[in-house]
Amino acid sequence: MEQKLASTSEDEKASSTSGYNTAAMTAPTSLNRNVLQSPLFKIILDDGSAYYIHKELLAGLSPKWRQLTDNQVAGEMLLREVDTATLQKFLQWAYLKEHTITCNLFTSDEFEEPGSSLLIYTKLYVLADRFSVQEFKTFSFGKVKGFLKKRQADKTNLTPSMVLAAARYAIGNLPNLNEDLADYLLQYVASMLSSICHLPEFASLIREYPDAAIVLLRLTQETPATPRLSTVNIKTWAQCNPKIPAGPIYWTRPNQTQLPLPFLAFALTGIDASPINDLYLYASYQWVEKYANPIYNTILDSGTTVIHGAYCSWLEIPADHPVLRTGTYNMTESLTEAGGPKLIPIQFPQQFDKNAKVVVFINGLHFGDGHNWRVSTEAINVSEKGFTLKLRTWAQTVVLGLGVTWVAYLEGTPGITSGVVNTDQLRPSDCPQQFNAWYKSFVGEAVFESAPNIFLGLHAFDLEAATTFRLWTEVIKSSRTNQYGFMWRANTWGDTKMYSTGLAYLAFDPNLGKDLSAGTPV
Repeated sequence: MEQKLASTSEDEKASSTSGYNTAAMTAPTSLNRNVLQSPLFKIILDDGSAYYIHKELLAGLSPKWRQLTDNQVAGEMLLREVDTATLQKFLQWAYLKEHTITCNLFTSDEFEEPGSSLLIYTKLYVLADRFSVQEFKTFSFGKVKGFLKKRQADKTNLTPSMVLAAARYAIGNLPNLNEDLADYLLQYVASMLSSICHLPEFASLIREYPDAAIVLLRLTQETPATPRLSTVNIKTWAQCNPKIPAGPIYWTRPNQTQLPLPFLAFALTGIDASPINDLYLYASYQWVEKYANPIYNTILDSGTTVIHGAYCSWLEIPADHPVLRTGTYNMTESLTEAGGPKLIPIQFPQQFDKNAKVVVFINGLHFGDGHNWRVSTEAINVSEKGFTLKLRTWAQTVVLGLGVTWVAYLEGTPGITSGVVNTDQLRPSDCPQQFNAWYKSFVGEAVFESAPNIFLGLHAFDLEAATTFRLWTEVIKSSRTNQYGFMWRANTWGDTKMYSTGLAYLAFDPNLGKDLSAGTPV
């Protein structure tokens, strides 16, 4: 079946067998006569249907089209993965973009199924991007935005499935998620996440495109309270080869303090990994002398575990800080329920005048395969001299290694507080769910004149062993994160099932000791 959307004679127009009204395609007088007198170029779709456009008109749309038309000696090409409706709209625009009817070209199908219009606009944008037709790309993007804004304004019914269909097509056919349309549609999906997260179409979308799931998680949370170190920007899902170890990843940050060098406390806050056998990830650092200023390299070492994303918080503490002490412990022997909890005595490098408070974070982990990922850390028997670190697992889990960071301070010190929060506070552990957020109040713990800095990290979790380990936690910067308390979040996605997650926190006045910084490096 051949269809002519452009022709140079009445006989050619009459030869169309598509039933498409080519009379409506009368070219605007602004088109160059040489363009209209150029040969017709034939475009064949996957279904065998053919369409015609003046060769010079098509070639003039972009350098890529010019190259394609010049290379096709026979004057025709096979255009794959483009449907009839999309190509028809594109050819209409090619001829009529400067004509006043342009503003009405894309409205006729809106009186049918609303979602079909949205999907067609999305396909037009993808086609424009594919052949680098920037003007049409901008035009199509404007149509998508205008369509969605109109639906929001007049509250016209637009089902989540329609939006998800458009988002899926954009994500699957554009080169990256930074494209304007992909980013816009993901923002729109994020705005309606609470009403669509249970839909099979949504589950299928984030299963097929894990990078989109990460973007959605970021969009659904307000700006983090601190920067974040993320390997997602260094090694994305698509670039991961399960046969190649992810290896160490380095991040360099100038030291902001004078010698002696400060201590760096690290805490894991999130992992997106596909363990082939063992699950392995450790955060650490190395000091490097460079020029006149020392720097340190943050190392996220994943061994042979395929890491798609790894996240850690850091706390930089001057060596002679008057309030805080810190240290680490690395467990290298196995931890099992049968062997009982491990009790490790820890001594402070400098003794406190009276009893201290201690908060414990996980900075590294190594789990055997085949069983759920479960571990708990706790500081007990705390005194002015030290404390006992209690490490525990349960059921059939085998912990092959564990890294722990501890931070201690004098109990009752103004401007600082610490503690733990857990998903068990908002639902039972036998009722797993992927999205978990709650509020922690400082009332009765500490008095802050303004919002404190918050050092947050994992201290316990219970996740079902699956093909992936996905966990994302952080402090949410919002109107409820202030001097009175903070909002926190612990989420999973994909096939990861979270029974519980525990987070340790250390909240302190930014001027505590006058030389203390906290955050998550970027």
